[in-house]
Amino acid sequence: MRFLTLLFTAFLMTMTAFAAPKPQGPVVINSQSLRTLFLSRNIDIAVALNEVQQAKAQVGQARGSLLPSINLGGVISSGPSFMLTSVSFLLPFLMPSKWMDLKESTYLLKAQGTSYYLAQLNGYASAYSVYLTVLGDMQLRDALQKQYENFKGIEDNLRLPAEVGIIRKEDYLQAQAQARLAFVQVSQLDELLLREKASVRQMLGLELDQEIVFEQSHVPASPVESMSPQALLDKVHESSPETAQMNAMIMAAEYAKWSKAFSFLSGSSLGVNRPSSGGAFSSVTQSGSVNLGFGYFPALEISNLNIEQLRLRKQELRYDQAQLIETTLGSLEEAQKQYEAAVLAEANFKKVYDAEYMRYQVGITDILHVLQAGNAMTTAVTSKVKAATALDTLRISLHRLMISDQFAGIEKCEIERRSSGGIRGRLGRIFNPDKDKVSLDQVCGN
Repeated sequence: MRFLTLLFTAFLMTMTAFAAPKPQGPVVINSQSLRTLFLSRNIDIAVALNEVQQAKAQVGQARGSLLPSINLGGVISSGPSFMLTSVSFLLPFLMPSKWMDLKESTYLLKAQGTSYYLAQLNGYASAYSVYLTVLGDMQLRDALQKQYENFKGIEDNLRLPAEVGIIRKEDYLQAQAQARLAFVQVSQLDELLLREKASVRQMLGLELDQEIVFEQSHVPASPVESMSPQALLDKVHESSPETAQMNAMIMAAEYAKWSKAFSFLSGSSLGVNRPSSGGAFSSVTQSGSVNLGFGYFPALEISNLNIEQLRLRKQELRYDQAQLIETTLGSLEEAQKQYEAAVLAEANFKKVYDAEYMRYQVGITDILHVLQAGNAMTTAVTSKVKAATALDTLRISLHRLMISDQFAGIEKCEIERRSSGGIRGRLGRIFNPDKDKVSLDQVCGN
């Protein structure tokens, strides 16, 4: 009986060990791990990839509409016999509009692939900025915590002298109030950091029981910081993925227009028929139809207007990029000045605070001057941290524009197709789709 009890206990302990979830280690966040986690776990990125796969399926559907089909006609008599009366071959690949539809869907696929690439770039830029904001707020929290500890120490040192009447009670109350206000500021930063960590957890798809550890990091300077806004715009605009996406959409609209231009030709087929008197099939006949209605020319006009609208959007994109470049370079220059000034101010106010505190200890000045000097020193530290965070965030924008630094590690979703000239090459792409090298699983997957 004792043996069975021990055996049952060991069995329960083994099952518990297997059933208990393994504790997950902390997730260390730096610029590289952030990029890897964001691209592999973010839901918006997964949705964007799904949309690329849908566009790829649209290309397959357009290609399938080019394939020929056969229609068999027959008559069943009163008996069990069956007589084949006609055979019709539908040959849609003879219709130019079908080829235009395939071209349109192919360029839409390219535009969607670029959209996925842009979702990765812009999403990571946002996550990178949030990460650096968290680091800046952590530094602000440390500065406020240090201020609180200093003021709390002054409050504790003044409590007993105020109680026995050595110093004025108002001095103690002033120090106590400043210490409480410093505590409130620390608590507010803790609340803000809690929300920011929750945002990072949501972006990276991390579980609630996974600890997040943020490593300190700074964004390296971009070599284009010294360029003029016009020179940088000329360098960025034509090579940007946004421009590539607009070009693909314009080409898709062009092929959509030509598809409508050839839409009046339809119903191309070849057929053979058995005469009612019986015997062999009759000779092969080709049939087709022409459909030209009142809506034909307005449809072409609408297509031209759509193309013109896309070209206007491309021109608007250049203006948007110009505005972004001008404000980024200008703000970066000012942030650098602010950071240098804040560093000097912090060093000076620290000396002032130390001197005021020593004067207070020897009775030369009052506690109010000490607390004011402490607040000024903390303000300078806060200004320095904010300026440093602004520098990092603005440099992220420049690296995003140039696809440099961490953004260079994001693979471009490039879609290329092999083309072969002539009718034979075009028919080969219908019956052998593998010749179309649209391998999104390799170039767009993670």
